[in-house]
Amino acid sequence: MPLFSTRIKELKPYIGKFSLVGISGIFVNQGCLTILVSVLDFDVAVAGIIAIELSILSNFFLNNLWTWKDKKDSSFITRLVKYHMVTLISGGVNYLTLLILTSIGLHYFTANLIGIGFGTMVNFIFNHFWTFKQ
Repeated sequence: MPLFSTRIKELKPYIGKFSLVGISGIFVNQGCLTILVSVLDFDVAVAGIIAIELSILSNFFLNNLWTWKDKKDSSFITRLVKYHMVTLISGGVNYLTLLILTSIGLHYFTANLIGIGFGTMVNFIFNHFWTFKQ
């Protein structure tokens, strides 16, 4: 198990930063969703897409500048495209979870938080080993 523990030690600083960026992304996502639905009267389905995209962009910029600032073997545009490909999967899970859980009566705020949680681990693994690989 020494290889596994060494690998975890290598990932530790990235996981911490990724988690903090993710928390900021939750605020961006939830804040936008709340404003769009409660203040601007957007449909949850449309507001969900907008809120997810804004949080994806916010998280990419923070992760690019801080979390993986030492791991950049490709251009900014390439990393942005890769990041979107990864988050398309987790964002899709987030969005489907939001729609399914709100359709059975769960409040959109709670449903969205659950959806965000489902995509987090996939996001980290693919972004660490693919988007920001060295």
